[in-house]
Amino acid sequence: MFNPWDNGSKAYRITLLTGTGLILLGIVLALIGGGVQVQPLQWVAIGLIGLGLVTHLAAQVLRARDAQRRHRQARQAGR
Repeated sequence: MFNPWDNGSKAYRITLLTGTGLILLGIVLALIGGGVQVQPLQWVAIGLIGLGLVTHLAAQVLRARDAQRRHRQARQAGR
């Protein structure tokens, strides 16, 4: 079975974890900002969540690029 984590490049893994961490930090800050009603903290949280989503999307692009490269190499090896 294909496991993208085991077969993914180091750049993919780092980008994926960075995006996930940013989203988590944004959620925590949003909860804190909502609890103490500090609007600037809520805006920072929204920014972090957005940046995390963009970073996570970039990781998926890296994963697709790596898969295409592996597929192309397998085709060339099969000739």
